[in-house]
Amino acid sequence: MDFTSLIRTFLAFILILLMSACNLTSTEGLPTADAENIIYVTATPQLPTPDAEGVIYITTTPSGSSAQVVNDAPTAVLPSTEIPPTDVPQATPTVDLAQVDQQVAEAERFLDNGHFEESVDTFQAVVAQSGIVPNDIRAEAAFKLGQAALREGLFQEAVDALTVIIDQIPDDDRVAQAYFLRGDAYSGLSLWQNAIADYQQYLSLRPGLVDSYAYERIGDGFLAEGNLDAALASYDAAISAGRLLVPELILREKLARIDVNSGRYAQAVAQYDAILSVSRLANYRASIEFAAAQALIQAGDTENALIRARLIFDSYPQTAQAYPAMQLLLDNGAEIDGWKRGQVNYYYGDYTGAIEAFNEYSSSHLLDAIPEELYLLLGLSYREIGNPDAAVVAFQTLLEQYPQSALFGDALLEQGRTRFLSGDIPAAIETYLGIADTYNYLEDAASEALWRAGYLFGTNGDPQSARETFTRLATTYPDSEWAANGLTLAASAAVTAEQWDVAENLYGRIASLATGEEQAAAYLWVGRLAQQRGDATNADQAFTLAIQAAPDSYFAQRAQDIRLGQVPFTPPSQLQFEFDEAVGQAEAEAWLRQLYQPEETGSLSQLSVALASDPRVIRGQELNALSVYDEAEEEFSAILDELRAAGDAIGAYQMAIYLRDLGLHRLSIVAAADTIVIAGVGTLEAPAYIARMRYPAYYIDLIETEARDGFGIDPLLMLALIRQESLFNEHAISSASAYGLTQVVPSTGQYIADSLGIEDWQTSDLIRPYLSIRFGAFYLAEQLRLFDGSPAPALAAYNGGPGNALDWNALAGGEIDLLLTTITFEETQRYVQRIYSHYNIYRALYGAG
Repeated sequence: MDFTSLIRTFLAFILILLMSACNLTSTEGLPTADAENIIYVTATPQLPTPDAEGVIYITTTPSGSSAQVVNDAPTAVLPSTEIPPTDVPQATPTVDLAQVDQQVAEAERFLDNGHFEESVDTFQAVVAQSGIVPNDIRAEAAFKLGQAALREGLFQEAVDALTVIIDQIPDDDRVAQAYFLRGDAYSGLSLWQNAIADYQQYLSLRPGLVDSYAYERIGDGFLAEGNLDAALASYDAAISAGRLLVPELILREKLARIDVNSGRYAQAVAQYDAILSVSRLANYRASIEFAAAQALIQAGDTENALIRARLIFDSYPQTAQAYPAMQLLLDNGAEIDGWKRGQVNYYYGDYTGAIEAFNEYSSSHLLDAIPEELYLLLGLSYREIGNPDAAVVAFQTLLEQYPQSALFGDALLEQGRTRFLSGDIPAAIETYLGIADTYNYLEDAASEALWRAGYLFGTNGDPQSARETFTRLATTYPDSEWAANGLTLAASAAVTAEQWDVAENLYGRIASLATGEEQAAAYLWVGRLAQQRGDATNADQAFTLAIQAAPDSYFAQRAQDIRLGQVPFTPPSQLQFEFDEAVGQAEAEAWLRQLYQPEETGSLSQLSVALASDPRVIRGQELNALSVYDEAEEEFSAILDELRAAGDAIGAYQMAIYLRDLGLHRLSIVAAADTIVIAGVGTLEAPAYIARMRYPAYYIDLIETEARDGFGIDPLLMLALIRQESLFNEHAISSASAYGLTQVVPSTGQYIADSLGIEDWQTSDLIRPYLSIRFGAFYLAEQLRLFDGSPAPALAAYNGGPGNALDWNALAGGEIDLLLTTITFEETQRYVQRIYSHYNIYRALYGAG
């Protein structure tokens, strides 16, 4: 026997022993040698069948898993990275845990700052050290790696990382959540069966927490697979499991659209009716009723569709859906009321149609059957199409035919406004003054008429008449909402004209009439004018009153700067961002105890039993861990609203700490603000620990590197800007499509990217904190250069556009208080004021030396 035969005989003997040890019965049959005379031994009792490509797919379902193979398609993606299993023999473990902790911390910083790729790479380096790094650290790293990869859209990397926890560290507390997140990753890869199986496994491991969201994802998976019945059953389960009202309504709308698309019209209408049973907002109800009507039309049930359309037309004439509902009625030969047809046309913006309907109705009905509102809307419609004479006639008809109408004053004012809009300023002023002279008993109309007359005097070169009119307004109607504002305009005009005595007198009157910020503004100017004439005592007294009237306002902070002789936006000599938090927390809780005498004897920083057991907290925490951030915020916001309404400052304080630790910056700031507002103090009167939660220094490492070092921006100015723009919510997207921490719009983002030579960028990158701060700092630095380093006009340019800011600053002569009177955009004026206030509070909290 040759050597090769000897070896084969020996291997056959070993094989028999192995079979005996494994208790393999003869019914299974011996493995067959291949063409190379090699026998493959596997622990699988029966090998899977190869597919048409000759590939065998093997799934590794964890012990106890309820996951099932749905069909013959691949049901798992094997990890693409080399992550060694825990049972592979390793050399004697040697690891520097401090270094590993440093790696994890660095990866977390990358993740928080938006460097998702670097975060993935760093976490992977930790996860790959199987048998060296302790499993609890590997599990934490793998979980955060999965989250980071998902945020970047690296779905396969997310699968790999989360599989490490599921397969290699099955005892970790995050295994269930890893299944959910891996389901999201599989969904991103369109591997729907895998996703469904993982969501089902999550439900089996953590039932009763956020079942609704897991079932919805299962439904999405079945729908993508074309299994409509299973999808609908899952969506029904999602609704039955329960969630907050707004997310539930969104889910029901989604299910109704699926029903319509699949021809299940009755079921769609049932979903719409379920929404209508709880919704109370007119616009939303009208949109849902119309969606139901459209579903009925598609179902061929025109009769019931028209009933829905009639309900919208009759009950919600001011909504956008009333117009198409009216068209549906007309197209089907329905008779409709001319008065209501005119209303619907008017509110939709079809003014010609409104005029036609109103005139037709008024000519076919007696006067006592015509609502007085018809003539008001008729006049407004004429004005909109550019026929002011007809508009005035319509308003006059209301005045003559309905002298006792509640709309009488509105008709008077609209006559004046019509003459103003047509360019006849003298006639408009005459009309407004005539209202105040003739109808002085109509306080609301007369006071507004005087304000409008004074405004037109002031904007058309007659400041003396403006001041006299505003003074008359304040004297005759001191409690009117227009009085203090009118005096403010007159006082501003007096300042511009350098009529200092007149201005000081007017601001003094405003201070006696107004409250809050308006009063603080008046006292600020009283102080400035007293200071200008050398009356230091009265000036200081006025500045003190300004600070007391609205401590956190621009006017209070400006008064403080003037008292200290400090130039606006003066940075401190040093900055301090590290504090003894334990000492600060103890001071805060002593303050809270003194104010509210709570029954709790331990630390107030932990959630109370009631809050900790609140289902919204439990769901919110779970949703946040599962990266379902919007829905998590819905849960927590509902709690904050409730605490605010109840005046529960301690509960708000506890939630501020809790939300901060979860990384929900915006909500933590809101909760800290609630704590201070409920206590009835200014931010700087509250303990610094609480004040710093209201004015936090999140992303300070990025601000120092990207803004200070990169563009020379004062870190406190950048903090104040970010707080105003986004409340440190990196995911913020405004109604104007501004993105991220610094709220950069895509067109400006493209300009900045081109200027910085950044080629590979996209709009979604603006939610990355490091890039948002870099882009915001670049743009702010550009505005600062335009205004020789002056922050106030630069901020006006950041918000209102550099061209406008150049005009405003030229009129103000570079003086900040005058600048704020020349800014014509109320939003921009508020923007500059609030960032000034934010800056001063940040300086007080983080300045040193």
